[in-house]
Amino acid sequence: MSQTPDSHAQFFFQRGLRHQEVGECQAAVANFDEALAIQPDFYEAWYHRGIALGLECKYLNRQEEALDSFNKAITCKPDDYLAWYKRGEVELEVLEDYEASLLSFEKALKLKPDDYDTWWDRSFALYQLERYDEALASYQKTLEIRPDSFYVWKEQSTLLWEMGRYEEALRSFDQVLAIKPDDDVAWSDRGELLEDLGRYQEALTDFDKALAINPNNCLTWSNRAKLLEKLGCYQEALLSQRNSLYSHPTTDWAWYN
Repeated sequence: MSQTPDSHAQFFFQRGLRHQEVGECQAAVANFDEALAIQPDFYEAWYHRGIALGLECKYLNRQEEALDSFNKAITCKPDDYLAWYKRGEVELEVLEDYEASLLSFEKALKLKPDDYDTWWDRSFALYQLERYDEALASYQKTLEIRPDSFYVWKEQSTLLWEMGRYEEALRSFDQVLAIKPDDDVAWSDRGELLEDLGRYQEALTDFDKALAINPNNCLTWSNRAKLLEKLGCYQEALLSQRNSLYSHPTTDWAWYN
């Protein structure tokens, strides 16, 4: 178990934190190493070393050392969910080892069953593994904890859409827009979903709402153009496609479409 930090170890640890706060990762890690050389069971030093190497300074490519740091932190303080959670974050976001991240998140949730961030990341890991039913249940649990989470509703909407549960996806997008009605991408995505449902006029209305918020979204202009072509409105479709090109003239697919 971790002991009270030695004063010399604390000196190097605090100096490491100051370097970490300003993004000086290598200096931060060097100071954490000094602290750990003095006191090898210094939980906070192992934990912050793991964050610096695994999440804040990915360019160092020392992710395996980051995992080892979190493992050492867990050895020092096995009942602290944070080291398990952060280990899972590195496995999920950096190493893309989704199975390993799930194991870490499960450990974290045993220690703190109502942690919003852990449930959210667990949901995304399951989604990446195409374990859609489990992912959906996990997103729903995340939303029980924080019902007003814009990004979780958005991810759940996309998942339901991919599962072919269109009406549920539509209701989920409604929740997204109730939280953030000025999100042009959500309006555009909802428009695409309505188009998949064959509700073309409603889809067109959503594309128009998206463009009223952000007239420079070339993808929305392009989707609007393709929908208008389906509706036989060829002149309007051409104008929309031109607007797509004007809003992003270097996008190859816009020229192709």
